[in-house]
Amino acid sequence: MIIDQTLTQPAVAYALGRQVGGAVQRNLLRRRLRELLKARAHKALPGFYLIGAASGATKLSFVELGNQVDSLLERCVHKAAKKA
Repeated sequence: MIIDQTLTQPAVAYALGRQVGGAVQRNLLRRRLRELLKARAHKALPGFYLIGAASGATKLSFVELGNQVDSLLERCVHKAAKKA
């Protein structure tokens, strides 16, 4: 995460390697993450984010994945508050 106050919304990139699964699984996970982050954009600080995933991420339900995203965003906000 790199905080950039000049952005109006977070800019997100995804790094999902082959250990996550085949192309179909990676693309599905990327689409699910994109929807979850779009719905939670108000919780994210403006800046640049690089999202990676472990191999078990494709096995999580949409709700479980959403909980993980919420936890990640909370940690980012907490870390940014420490630096300020």
